[in-house]
Amino acid sequence: MKCINKKRKKVLFLKLAAVIIILFVILGIVLLSKDKNFEDEHPYNKSIQAFGTSAREDALVAPGLSRNLCVGEDFTQLEGIQNISEEMAGFFSLGEGTIPFSNHLYEKIEPRKVTQLMTALLAVERLNLEDEAVIEGDDRVYGKEARSCGLQEGYHVTVKQLLNAVLVSSAEDACQVLARLTGGSQEAFVTLMNERATELGMTNTHYANATGYTSDEQYTTVYDIYLLLNEFLKYPDLLNAMSLPDYTINYTTPKGELKQRWLDSDNPFTAGKVTIPKDVTVLGGKTFTSKSNNYAALLTQNKYGEFYISIVFHAETESALMERMSEMLSQTNR
Repeated sequence: MKCINKKRKKVLFLKLAAVIIILFVILGIVLLSKDKNFEDEHPYNKSIQAFGTSAREDALVAPGLSRNLCVGEDFTQLEGIQNISEEMAGFFSLGEGTIPFSNHLYEKIEPRKVTQLMTALLAVERLNLEDEAVIEGDDRVYGKEARSCGLQEGYHVTVKQLLNAVLVSSAEDACQVLARLTGGSQEAFVTLMNERATELGMTNTHYANATGYTSDEQYTTVYDIYLLLNEFLKYPDLLNAMSLPDYTINYTTPKGELKQRWLDSDNPFTAGKVTIPKDVTVLGGKTFTSKSNNYAALLTQNKYGEFYISIVFHAETESALMERMSEMLSQTNR
């Protein structure tokens, strides 16, 4: 009897061991299956090439960047960047969440063309890029200084074409159309702009129009512009568009005729008109130079794929603006 009981115990032990092994195998298969179905967070191609710059793959995860906002003081000096009292400026290291250089970081300034970045952001968030728009008479812009991409009443053009016209050449008529399509009217769109600014934490910003026309009711700060550009990292369509050196927009006339218009970039950093420090890639932004007003807001990458934002407003001259931007861009690989 004792021999039989030993055999039974041995058989039971082997069966229990077999059951445990089977359970572990099943658990392993389930875990592997879940891992294969995991949704990839990388917004870019996994060739780990970000706009021509070799980059670590973990540097390309936009959600991680957006969770770690840069914080810093109103004034922070950094060796290698001149501190000019009249200028409003900020140099932001997005990966580290720091502001190595700042000058009047939270002082109110008029955003001018940088306003169009908010117009583009709302358009890409709320519209289908492949949808077609029909141009209305009120969409057109007039004046010697107005920037137009040649839109005429009755023309048909896609949302994507309008978005590219805004980000490449700062086309104000394209801004008007996107605002109407997104908000239903210019006034309603301005309300959306201010609501989105609040959501992004742009507490010292107020918008009055979609194009960047001068207005006492339109203001922002260097820090708030950083918050806006930082949000662009979530949208590859925006990054791709504003990095283009030029763009050809296609229209269809009311008679069904196809027309094209070549648009040159008004950003000298993406158009190849400015010498950029070695191993720095300018992804885009907005710049403007004149005798009385010089400013720039750029999103860049260094040779490791790390993102930076460089902003300068109220530079005294065009050469002073270019010098300051060069000083900031040179800091990205140090």
